[in-house]
Amino acid sequence: LNYYVDIEVRTPRGRVDVVLRTNTTLYVMELKLDKTAGEAMEQINLKNYPERFALCGLPVVKVAINFDSERGTIGDWEIEKG
Repeated sequence: LNYYVDIEVRTPRGRVDVVLRTNTTLYVMELKLDKTAGEAMEQINLKNYPERFALCGLPVVKVAINFDSERGTIGDWEIEKG
């Protein structure tokens, strides 16, 4: 698919769980287990993860995902386009 994926990418304020770069978009993803997607998005915003990728020349999309261990599925998610 010609996508680039990296995990635990360092930023000045922490580590992004997953960074996915396509030809047109860069996705910054924070993953949580048994919490909320809101908490994951709050961490992305609080630590300003997209700032690290500002010069990549691609639009940055923030993706927050919470996994539900009891059901074994994605509990909820949030997506914010930058």
